[in-house]
Amino acid sequence: MSSALSGLRAVVTGAGRGIGRATAITIAAQGADVAVVDIDLRSGLEIPGEADDLTTDAIKELGARTIGIEADLTEEASATRIVSAVREEWGGFDILVNIAGGAITPFEGSRASETSPADIRRALDVNLMSAIYLCQASVPVLRESASPSIVNTTSLSAENVLPGGSYAGYALSKAALAHYTRYLAADVGHLNIRVNAVSPGYTMTGRVRANSAATGFADKASHSALGRLGEPEDIARSVAFLVSPDSSYITGHILAVDGMTRLV
Repeated sequence: MSSALSGLRAVVTGAGRGIGRATAITIAAQGADVAVVDIDLRSGLEIPGEADDLTTDAIKELGARTIGIEADLTEEASATRIVSAVREEWGGFDILVNIAGGAITPFEGSRASETSPADIRRALDVNLMSAIYLCQASVPVLRESASPSIVNTTSLSAENVLPGGSYAGYALSKAALAHYTRYLAADVGHLNIRVNAVSPGYTMTGRVRANSAATGFADKASHSALGRLGEPEDIARSVAFLVSPDSSYITGHILAVDGMTRLV
């Protein structure tokens, strides 16, 4: 186990599977204690290509402290409950990583000219408001930390356009989160709280692989300058850097982790 994050306590949302799980395990391997938050802590067990154990179990194997919290992050009250639970268990925390979310509305009918208002509102709740609720609830706790940081998760589609204008609601929700990240960094910098985001490209989580027949995302390797698609661990290592002392003078930054992918 590395000691880069030794003594730090982290909250990672969406950590039941995919990028969230990889991030929780990566920062635990670097010495942090990790609260694993997901709407269903067992969500990865039913998806082909995901791990067959709980994220909390994997973290315990590393020797780090962990707790699991199930919560619907689109409900504002959940943020207060999560923060209170971690504060009661560990006395506070130093790191918040918002990964929960995704392109949860149907691919069919997601183009800009046809996506429904209901799907747009759902995308905003899942990708934007869930992160805002937790950021705001966490600031009073993070200001007590000697090494506080927040990392949000945007998307390659927040600054580019997916082929044919698909997933419009998802993209606009992530673009809004990117700018919220910059604003929050400016707001809480005087409290020594750093706020950044990672912007993943096509990343081969189990869910993306399962949906690739409809979306075609699994066939995009040739669009990357590196000739491959991202893996959850690629994003996780970037998050680990942004919450570490090595990035102590970086805030308000959106870090693209996309292999320089072209959206064509």
